[in-house]
Amino acid sequence: MLGKSKGSGFASLALLTALLALLFGGNSSAARAQSGGSAVPGLPAQPPQAYAVMPFENRSGIAGIEWMRLAVPFVLAERAEGFSRLRPGYDEMVVRRLPRAKDTVSDADIIVYAKQLGVQWVVTGWLRRPDWKLELGVSLYRVNAGKATKVAEYVGTGEFKEVHTLIGKALLAVTAEARLRHADDDLELIRRESSTDFYAFTLFGRALGGMLAAVTAADRDKAGQTMQRAVFIEPTFTEAQRLFARDQHRRFKPVLAKARLEAVLEERPAYTAALVSLAKAALDRKQFSLAEDVMEKVVRVRPWDLEVRYELAMLYWRQGRSPEAFDQLTIVADNRPRHIRARRALVLIHAKRSDIAHLVEELKEVAALAPKDVDTQLELGAALVAADSIDEAIAVYKGITVIDALNVQALKFLGDLYRRQGKTQRAIRQYGLAIKAAPKDPRSYFLLGAMYVEEGKDKAARRIYLKAQRFPKWRGEAFNNLGAIELRRNRPAQGVWYLRRAVQRDGRRAGYRYNLALGLSKIQASDEAMEHIDSALALDSGHGESHYLRGVILLRLGRAEEARAAFVRTIEANPAHEDAAHNMALLDAMKRRALHGEVTAEGK
Repeated sequence: MLGKSKGSGFASLALLTALLALLFGGNSSAARAQSGGSAVPGLPAQPPQAYAVMPFENRSGIAGIEWMRLAVPFVLAERAEGFSRLRPGYDEMVVRRLPRAKDTVSDADIIVYAKQLGVQWVVTGWLRRPDWKLELGVSLYRVNAGKATKVAEYVGTGEFKEVHTLIGKALLAVTAEARLRHADDDLELIRRESSTDFYAFTLFGRALGGMLAAVTAADRDKAGQTMQRAVFIEPTFTEAQRLFARDQHRRFKPVLAKARLEAVLEERPAYTAALVSLAKAALDRKQFSLAEDVMEKVVRVRPWDLEVRYELAMLYWRQGRSPEAFDQLTIVADNRPRHIRARRALVLIHAKRSDIAHLVEELKEVAALAPKDVDTQLELGAALVAADSIDEAIAVYKGITVIDALNVQALKFLGDLYRRQGKTQRAIRQYGLAIKAAPKDPRSYFLLGAMYVEEGKDKAARRIYLKAQRFPKWRGEAFNNLGAIELRRNRPAQGVWYLRRAVQRDGRRAGYRYNLALGLSKIQASDEAMEHIDSALALDSGHGESHYLRGVILLRLGRAEEARAAFVRTIEANPAHEDAAHNMALLDAMKRRALHGEVTAEGK
């Protein structure tokens, strides 16, 4: 147990399993059998109302008690989990720092805080030090329909070492005044005092503040060291032990974190936050069975806990169990529509299922929650294209350029979609903007060059491909395209110059070999042309144009039978090849005349 030594005595896995079974009743496989195959229950029809705590105000003006602004509400919140008719709406750190330092908390602050966490109840408070005593004020607010109403308040005074007693009195007082009744079984946790050592509690508060305010790794390390001192002084301080285990987990020490959490649970088996942390530590060690067992049991006890349900869903997903993951993520997203992580996970499942309609729908939800997340907007645009909603996709990509005018992907995709719609001038403009946004990205040059070629603007295309020669890895493609342009301009010698260099760059491209062979045939270098055609066909035997060019050259060389065979291969590769069919017909007609004597004698 934790009290046996200062942080060194850890419960065994067998003991932990026994504790879980005792606490939650049986093992997960038995529970699954009893529930008819479902590992965890659905969400209750009327889940408990959610609450959260805000940082307390320091009205004393004394920096020496600043640490209590976070430590006191943290402990109060975890003790409030004893109310079975309430549920926590916060994460593992319990309390959040306000975005700016404030002397007082306004109703507007409370409303925003409640909306962010999706809670109906918010606890605020303040601290003073009159006559060297601690004065604690706690207020309970009901937030509904955009309005915060104070429904209860408590003010108490005592010695600083009696802070945990004051917290308990405040909690019972404000909940009673608000008529939030508790069951007798709830009292054990509500009355539980977290710490008996005031200095350990002080260190806990300082470490908590450091963890929440940390910006650099050094900040986090310093906070973790302070928390380590707190648990060294008071090993039975389970809240501090849990956060110290979290720090060890952050330092990539999952074995130590897991062992410390097992010790916490030996001391306090029903500590749900520690159970969830244990499951995460088990995940890091790839102990999926233990992680699943713990999380499923937590969800059975707290079926309304959407965060744990989300973590369980992600565990299912990691194990390839997408149906179970989908069911749990749907529950989370339906009941907390702004849970962006759950929605992102649903996006992955819809993508895996190739369910384009639901993928688009889910991505729209995520994009609405994170309107400036360019990656999500790009994913939405791609999904809309897959759904053939081109106009919507264009609108999304335009929106990205508003957020980031230099986003090359969005500019190129806009060009592609305008090209698809036949809006060539718009496509050319977008590709041009992409080049200006990222002049060192070669792909935009080739997209724009291809667009000019399609428009018959070889002069403009040549200008772009000449610029593209500066990219070494793409120089072969640039040479090939420049060579093809010179051939179309009836400048075969110049074309062959470029095309030889394209083949030198990459002789494994059948298209390069074909273009060079075509250029060579135009300058009557038939033998060399045939060599490159043979090389092209060795690389791609189904390249119809290479077969056709081969037939033309063979015909020019007077090798009619071989030429006809080449035209046959052309038609096999492309049955719609009219020129090959025409040449075959001419050859067949010539052969027929030669065989059947279709030449008449002169004379009367």
